[in-house]
Amino acid sequence: MEEFKVAVAQTDVKIGDKESNLKKASEVVSEAAKQGADFVCLPEYFSTGGAFEQFSELGEPIPGDTIDKLGAIAKENGVHMVTSILEGAEDKLYNAAVILGPNGELLAKQRKIHLFLEEKTCVSNGADFAIADTKFGKVGLMVCYDAIFPEVSRKLALQGADIIFVPANWPDPFSALWCLATSARALDNQAWLVAANRVGTDGKFTYFGKSRVVNPYGDSVVEAGESEEIITATIDPKVTEGFKNIVDFMKDRQPGAYP
Repeated sequence: MEEFKVAVAQTDVKIGDKESNLKKASEVVSEAAKQGADFVCLPEYFSTGGAFEQFSELGEPIPGDTIDKLGAIAKENGVHMVTSILEGAEDKLYNAAVILGPNGELLAKQRKIHLFLEEKTCVSNGADFAIADTKFGKVGLMVCYDAIFPEVSRKLALQGADIIFVPANWPDPFSALWCLATSARALDNQAWLVAANRVGTDGKFTYFGKSRVVNPYGDSVVEAGESEEIITATIDPKVTEGFKNIVDFMKDRQPGAYP
């Protein structure tokens, strides 16, 4: 596999305002593409924010209007896009992470498995795991609170994920946990991890940003501050290969020794 460039667009979100948030997405993706990004990751619930009291009105199918518009943005800029949106399906709501290809096509969808606090009152848990095959390798998706649970990233790694993207709305006062969990999940699986957090406030929580790209050793190679910005990093598959040539965690696992 060849080197490629990822960008994280760390943005604020206007609660319940899909039109405004899609406009911002178009702007930041265009800027990231100008910086040479092959992938652009936006925060969780990028189009709505955690507008739980409005969720019954904001859910939509995948594919649907927002995915179509995201696909057009991806195609216009020739990039892969990763984010999560509020999916409405079969009278249920899901927090669904998606990856779109550079031709605007939907490559994978994964519904958030672990729901956080008030989210449990209106969103259903996902149960499936999705991997997207791209020319840059296999891409796994998990959403925000899923990063606390090592089983999610391990399942993705066992399915061959070379890089894991994590759209998030991770709030204060959990900055230390954000850094610890994202670094640990990368190290656990000797995989690159790209984590996009939002900034701003939604009236319930304040979001601290600190979006980051973490290498397979668990080291942050780039990290954002606490305001809107775009960060980029080069993903070098040789880092993973070199680490595994020394010690390969997957080969040394003893799954028969524990449940």
